[in-house]
Amino acid sequence: MAIKLIALVITLCVASWDTAEGRSLRFSTTPLNRYSFPPHFDFGVASSAYQYEGAVEEGGRSLSIWDNFTHEFPGGKVSDGVNQEGVQFYKNLIDELIENGIKPFVTIYHWDIPQALDDEYGSFLSPRIIDDFRNYARFCFQEFGDKISMWTTFNEPYVYSVSGYDAGNKAMGRCSKWVNSLCIAGDSGTEPYLVSHNLLLAHAAAVEEFRKCDKISQDSKIGIVLSPYWFEPYDIASNADKEAVERALAFNIGWHLSPLVFGDYPETIKASAGNRLPSFTKEQSMMVKNSFDFIGVNYYTARFVAHDLHVDISRPRFTTDQHLQYKLTNRSGDTISLESVRTL
Repeated sequence: MAIKLIALVITLCVASWDTAEGRSLRFSTTPLNRYSFPPHFDFGVASSAYQYEGAVEEGGRSLSIWDNFTHEFPGGKVSDGVNQEGVQFYKNLIDELIENGIKPFVTIYHWDIPQALDDEYGSFLSPRIIDDFRNYARFCFQEFGDKISMWTTFNEPYVYSVSGYDAGNKAMGRCSKWVNSLCIAGDSGTEPYLVSHNLLLAHAAAVEEFRKCDKISQDSKIGIVLSPYWFEPYDIASNADKEAVERALAFNIGWHLSPLVFGDYPETIKASAGNRLPSFTKEQSMMVKNSFDFIGVNYYTARFVAHDLHVDISRPRFTTDQHLQYKLTNRSGDTISLESVRTL
């Protein structure tokens, strides 16, 4: 783990140094195949319950925030009772995968909080979610830990917090009204930070349970999956745009990765968000720091970034706190990648 993390840090530092020296990064486009990777490199595919399973009124299922999925705990909590039919469904699924030579990697949370918990206390807007998530994770480890060796606590927390609470275009669908008229409630300047703060503490609580669970084998691992973009300066000759790259990396990657590695948020985010960014207590910082065995990366694309001089500070919002403009082409007219165009 330490070697992989050091490699990641070195890569980012070299990339940042090249950018600071006025060189835009260029990478080889040699085609990849199976032999481009180490012998034990794992390839796979992913799905999530609310995207694939359906069966809204079957198997003891109750509503999640997507009007979708919560098989195991109909009331949203372990203390409200366990849906054994839902548990057996996943045991059967795990067995079927293993019997067909497929190694299951389990994600504990992929954006589908029980609707009951959101109704009761606002789900990740409240610190109450930490203990409920801890209990949920403990139950999963006890029930499935003898057959699962790779665990992920959360999938893409950046997307969950920003799309759900800053832009309001995914569940929870909350944001400031001036950001998206379809949002019934929310505050784009505070809620994304609060949600991610509680999410990180819930992640750390789950990892604590993982590390003391007697059903978990010694070679099992747990981590979190992030979804960072890469960034290049819009104007390679502009110091402001080079600094914008560092700021983009801090908000896009460091927001969730820095607490896990260093126990605190990047200074850039602290300075931009001020008292709208929650802070960790000393105990919380120690709990969050090193609460991972691996960092998963869902990498989609890259962007050029420019410093944004025109931000309305009277309307604070996570997105505008970054003081960035994201672009597909740079000042010279170069496109950052064909994939960037395809993903729009």
